[in-house]
Amino acid sequence: MSENNPKNVLVTGASSGIGKACAIYLAKKGYSVIATSRSLPKLSSVEKVVQDHGLDIKTAELDINSENSIEDTIPYLVSEHGVIDVLINNAGYGLWGPADSISIAEMESQMKTNFFAPFRLMKAVLPDMLNNHSGTIINISSILGRIGTPFNGAYVASKFAMEGLSESMRIELWPLGIRVVLLEPGYIKTDFHKNQVTASKAYSTNLRYGKIQYNGETQNRAYFMLSQNPIKVAKKVHSIVRSNNPKFRYTINKEAMIGALCARFIPERIFQSILSRTTM
Repeated sequence: MSENNPKNVLVTGASSGIGKACAIYLAKKGYSVIATSRSLPKLSSVEKVVQDHGLDIKTAELDINSENSIEDTIPYLVSEHGVIDVLINNAGYGLWGPADSISIAEMESQMKTNFFAPFRLMKAVLPDMLNNHSGTIINISSILGRIGTPFNGAYVASKFAMEGLSESMRIELWPLGIRVVLLEPGYIKTDFHKNQVTASKAYSTNLRYGKIQYNGETQNRAYFMLSQNPIKVAKKVHSIVRSNNPKFRYTINKEAMIGALCARFIPERIFQSILSRTTM
């Protein structure tokens, strides 16, 4: 891509972490970026970078869980800045707790943010992409979109659902000029775990997980040491946007790559035993 002909990139969840890194890195590479968040004040750190470095980043308030917000905001952004050529579905959160401690309302909220919201956004940008016979949709998934780990069942379910939808849409849209790509990061230094929601009954005295639940939390905190800078994801996003023929899945970080390979090639019972020992 020539810097004299920048593509418009829409990034959700751009106030911190992966979304912020992608917005700033792509703007530095000459792209015209629209950084969105549920709250404009949360984008103040992005706006400061724009002021300090003169980057082409516009900020916009977008509540991805509101159908009205999406229906109102996307057409407005297109009218102001032009057709969105690249959508980066990044916004989301994790719900932690044993599966049987999670209420239906909590599970619905998890799926609403991590699955239905990205689906709404894809539907919102697709008409213009299809008219142009061109576009790229990058869905930020997780290695937990391929591997289920204990006490992450709700988050895992939302990412498995996103991966399945993305795979079907990739096949449907490829002949029409639209590329759908999944990114599966491992541990990345973001506010993800800080913002993680714990199920309201995760520590109910009626549950019988006891020590294994405590071990799961301890192991999870220990793995934070493996976290990589989100710029690693941003660089991969840049290479995907530039590619004429990107792959469908990109797994980021060694621990995520090793996990994906083990899940694919190691016998199921052995892999389950390994997961059990390493996660709880």
